[in-house]
Amino acid sequence: MTDELRVEEALEAAKYRVYPDTPISEVIDLMVRRGLRAVPVVGEQYEVLGIITIGDALREVIRDGTTEDAGADEAPRAARDVMTRAVLCVSETQPLADAARMMAHRSVDQLPVVRDGQLIGLVHREAVLRAMHGDADTSEERERDDK
Repeated sequence: MTDELRVEEALEAAKYRVYPDTPISEVIDLMVRRGLRAVPVVGEQYEVLGIITIGDALREVIRDGTTEDAGADEAPRAARDVMTRAVLCVSETQPLADAARMMAHRSVDQLPVVRDGQLIGLVHREAVLRAMHGDADTSEERERDDK
């Protein structure tokens, strides 16, 4: 059954994205306020240019000691300066097992999902695991347990 599952069955629609010129302090603020593990960086046509993960953001905070913009003699850093550029992407019609293997072998927690080259969402490890394992606590099982 897991061979038939597609990425779309574990897809989380893209709610947040940033552009390459977005100040990194704004990106980190967004991540903290919304509890985001990653934020895709997109171009004008919503094509994925990179991704900023919690690890990238944490490295930036450690680098500066703060998320505030740089001093007067240094240009403020933007998303393009911090993002991971080599991003694995999947399509919504790809087998979910393929995405799971990519995540496991490359040690990534989420993958951007694209349609016709444009970002449409993310797929996270937890959602992949839930979809592939199935809902262990279905309503039928709860009813059976209640009897």
